[in-house]
Amino acid sequence: MSLFIKKALYPVLIFTCIFAIVLYFIKDYKQKSNSPVYMLKSYRNTVALYQNDKLLEIYENIVLNTLPQKDIQSFNNGITFGTEEQAEIYLEDFE
Repeated sequence: MSLFIKKALYPVLIFTCIFAIVLYFIKDYKQKSNSPVYMLKSYRNTVALYQNDKLLEIYENIVLNTLPQKDIQSFNNGITFGTEEQAEIYLEDFE
């Protein structure tokens, strides 16, 4: 019986564990890719809110060249958020 366990059962258990882990990561990746991503990014000399690369709103009251260089660089790179509300709360500091 112990020879059967070593030669057949262990490889099956290892394969099953690896398969379950791979399925978990695939499911997690699909859930993340389906959820909307909101991004604040520079738009001309202002800031705009995008949802999955679709322009939602332009905040003309935030002028980039009046901000510190660190903030300008952050907006140029894009700042991502999980919800639109989180992005708007972040912008409250700049208004």
